[in-house]
Amino acid sequence: MNESLTNTRLVRSEGTVTESDAANTLSYTAAVNATYTVFAGGRAYLLRNQLGRREAFADAQLRLQIESTISAVIQAYAGAVNDQRQAIAIDTAISLARARMDLSKAKFDIGTSAKVDYLQGRVDYNAARSQRLALDAAHAASLATLNELMGQDAETSYLVEDSLAINLILTPADSSLLMSRSLVLEAQRINSDIARLDRRIARTYAYPNLGLSIGYGYSRTQSDASLTQSNRGFGPNAGLGLSIPVYQGGNARRLYKLASLNEMSAELQLYRQERAISRQYRSAWAAYRSAVDAYALEAENRGYARENLDIQQARFRVGVANSIELREAENSYTATLARYFLAAFNAKVAETKVLEIEARLVLE
Repeated sequence: MNESLTNTRLVRSEGTVTESDAANTLSYTAAVNATYTVFAGGRAYLLRNQLGRREAFADAQLRLQIESTISAVIQAYAGAVNDQRQAIAIDTAISLARARMDLSKAKFDIGTSAKVDYLQGRVDYNAARSQRLALDAAHAASLATLNELMGQDAETSYLVEDSLAINLILTPADSSLLMSRSLVLEAQRINSDIARLDRRIARTYAYPNLGLSIGYGYSRTQSDASLTQSNRGFGPNAGLGLSIPVYQGGNARRLYKLASLNEMSAELQLYRQERAISRQYRSAWAAYRSAVDAYALEAENRGYARENLDIQQARFRVGVANSIELREAENSYTATLARYFLAAFNAKVAETKVLEIEARLVLE
């Protein structure tokens, strides 16, 4: 609504004059309009497809993050288990050194052994206890990392299992299957599709645009100083509009060229990512094979070292073996035990990395 007060002087053709002071004029206007783009070079269709691909890209990124987080949790858990199992090896070393120390002291007390055997046993016993303290600190750090990954309080402490479930019979994935399953490549392929659609969208800015407009309007004017005291109009309206981009200062061409370069870059990144995934998978699989073989070898060595220790302990009790031979057998056994636990950890980590590349952690 618009209202105005004006002083008017109206002279008609027949010569009559009408003067009005502070004549009031009221105007009412209301309209509802809608516009619809009939043709814009297919831009709306391309934008809708691009939004769909962006949604798919976000979904692929989310699944990739889930796989990565699960992999990190498994490896952190395996590290905590390894720390706990390494503690078994160190506790074994402490127990063996304590037994050798006590036996050497007893022999020294009765005069059948030198004091150096007892002193060496004491040194080995204290060294093993020192290693245990260092491992406790490392284990606390491992639990803090695991808690962080799981969203738990960093101070939370708990006992984990004393064993790791390791899949020792994995088989390599088919090359084509690997390329289709990889979440990294899926995300990169979608990103390449988005860049391709960007190029097609950029081209549409050089096309004519055809628009349809429809509406309904109402207007009313009332004036004290006009020949017509009131005027009212209402009704629908419709129209077509054609816009032809004749000159844009080269903006459309530059936009298309930039989109084309981005598409080329995305395609190149996809190619490089395919090569990188192939290389990473070969490396991960080689590490898995090596870790499995090392695990089997250390499992066998553990049995031999245990048998050798039992024999040396029996020989030392009857005085056939000296403390040096017994100490060497003890160190060999505890070192073999530590390597066995470490081999189990390495095998689990290698298995996890293979499954992560194959995007099988969520399914496993």
